Amino acid sequence: MKKKSKTGRAGKSPKTDVRTFDGKRGYAVVEDVGVVTFEVQGITDREDIFFEETRTIHSRYISDRMTLNLADGYVVPVWGDGHNLYPQEVFAGISENKLLPTLIGKQIRFLFGRGPRLYREVVAGEGENQKRVRMPVNDGLAQAIIAWTESWEEKGYPHPWEYLKNIMNDYYHVKTCVSQYCYARSRRINGSMPVDALKYVGADEARLATRNPGLNKRIKNEDCRYVIVGDWINITGTGYEVFPRFSPKEPLKYPAAIAFNSDKTFTKWTYAYNDWFAGIREYLKACKLAPKYRNSYLGNALNNHVHATIPAPWYDKHREILQGICADNIAPSDPDYGVIQSEYRGVKLLDKKGRPLGFYEGMMDQLIKAELTKITEVMTGEGKNQGKLYATLKWGEEGWEFKEFPGKFKEFFDAVDKYDESSIKSILMSLGISGSITNVDHSGLTNRSGNEAWYNYLMYVLQLVLDEYFILKEYNRAMHINFPEAKAQGIKWGFWIDIPSKLQDTTGSERPAGNATPENN
Repeated sequence: MKKKSKTGRAGKSPKTDVRTFDGKRGYAVVEDVGVVTFEVQGITDREDIFFEETRTIHSRYISDRMTLNLADGYVVPVWGDGHNLYPQEVFAGISENKLLPTLIGKQIRFLFGRGPRLYREVVAGEGENQKRVRMPVNDGLAQAIIAWTESWEEKGYPHPWEYLKNIMNDYYHVKTCVSQYCYARSRRINGSMPVDALKYVGADEARLATRNPGLNKRIKNEDCRYVIVGDWINITGTGYEVFPRFSPKEPLKYPAAIAFNSDKTFTKWTYAYNDWFAGIREYLKACKLAPKYRNSYLGNALNNHVHATIPAPWYDKHREILQGICADNIAPSDPDYGVIQSEYRGVKLLDKKGRPLGFYEGMMDQLIKAELTKITEVMTGEGKNQGKLYATLKWGEEGWEFKEFPGKFKEFFDAVDKYDESSIKSILMSLGISGSITNVDHSGLTNRSGNEAWYNYLMYVLQLVLDEYFILKEYNRAMHINFPEAKAQGIKWGFWIDIPSKLQDTTGSERPAGNATPENN
């Protein structure tokens, strides 16, 4: 037989499989050696590599023109990258993140404040000191409006605060608010109020629709005169409801209507898109992977990393024992005794039918595997086995030797923590909300900076005007339909947001319990 050379099989060169991509990069799989990746430089300008993704812009925008054709001639523009499940995609992407659901919940609470209040805007001060101020309204008309909203539950609709909270949740996820106008049976303007209540419709279920949009015409938001509500994951279902889209020009034209409002995204003409989700998609993956790295390490690695040395005399001794047992099982030295040994230290010595096995070298592999299993069961397992003792008998110099295995485990965890911290910082920046007012800093821990929190909270609240406009748009419109005199008097709904005073600007009696002593805030 020819001796196998270093070049491969019987003097032959190792087999190599080469794959290339774009004519300039690829990988080579070398048999019995490994994998080599390569890139050929100088074939094309480097800009082609740096800006390769820009060549897919056209294909991405083509998906904005994709539509679904439903029965009865309804055409539904697709919301998302070809899948029509953009709200579901956003939720799936952020729901398992340790920060985002809580941060969005805090955004909702910051805006909601102490709830909606009726106000009238007035100008206060003179000259350069003039400013617009919201003055609360609490006259007879205001009491009638409040009584109308408080009657929603009595009529079988959700409470107005529940409606608003759900609308806010959709707005902060997908910049979209969908409301159904629930009209009274008698919708005469002179007499009963035409709008009974508003009902929340989930952005995950509502889609815009049109009819006969025209060949090769780009469908825009204003072209869609219908809103279709249904389960868009089950596109073969038949449980769709078609509603006329609410028109401020003819608010009482239909027996039921749905208002579909969104904060327009640049270059998108039908639906709104979250302005931070796409940018932090990879950071969301990073936040999800960091704890997996830690748990995988703790669950699978040895608590005390060791290297086991198995002496050759130990191997030879147990090999000899196994050979003797197998030989005695097949041909017993004492036929009268007749006891067959079925196992030796985890090594099976009988086949599935109970017949004795002859010795083979693979039995030693099984023996070593069984011994290592005993050791690792003691030394691993998320801390529950720490402190246990593993003991063996040592025959002269034949016992196993355990030495500490060198490993930079601290560096590994430090790298994972930095990886996680960088992702948290990027997520906070993308939401445009300071860690000082969310009580979370860049490391994901509580932040207690008082002055910084007060200033950042003030700046944040001043930027909520547009958010309030979109969220309360139909709430105000429904009130003005029922109470035209409120519109004439400039009465609107707004959220009552308190701006807390700095601690050093308050007296001891004004401070909450636990803060009675002066502090540097």
